[in-house]
Amino acid sequence: MMWKCLRMTAFWVVSIVVLAACSIQSEPTAAFDPENQKEYGVNGVYLGQNIKEAMDILKPTKADFMDMVTRQSYTVEQMAQGAGDAVMGMLLVDQTQMMLKVHKGELTSIMLGGVPREDAQKFKTYRGLAMFDSAEQLEKLYGKGKGEQEVVYEGSTYTANFGLVDNQVAWFRFDRKSS
Repeated sequence: MMWKCLRMTAFWVVSIVVLAACSIQSEPTAAFDPENQKEYGVNGVYLGQNIKEAMDILKPTKADFMDMVTRQSYTVEQMAQGAGDAVMGMLLVDQTQMMLKVHKGELTSIMLGGVPREDAQKFKTYRGLAMFDSAEQLEKLYGKGKGEQEVVYEGSTYTANFGLVDNQVAWFRFDRKSS
């Protein structure tokens, strides 16, 4: 009876350890992976993610979404269910404006710029790049990109663009390529 109880306890402990290991958010690989959609995101929000999940993570103080063609307004719940073909959203996260594009419930573009210096560390990419980081830090985290003032990284499905002003990251944009 004691061995059976001990085996059950050991099984339970191993199960918890395995579940905990599986639930830990994966860390970025040593080199930029242009085919990993999580590389194209900020603050845990990435391209291809459902808009509802993204909004739960970002917790904006204000968010307005409108179809770019019909001018129809959409709620997060409507978009999460797949409504809207070309929806653009303006979010206010603390003092910072963020723009999102949504197609059929999934994020297809994330744009960030105009971040106040005091909030720069609040907005980091998957690799840990923050607004106002140096061009050297960008290259260290992402490798050599195409361009000088606008540095571009491309995969088969997504692109990442980083704008440099005075050798510092001033804005960035992640986009799904048109198919």
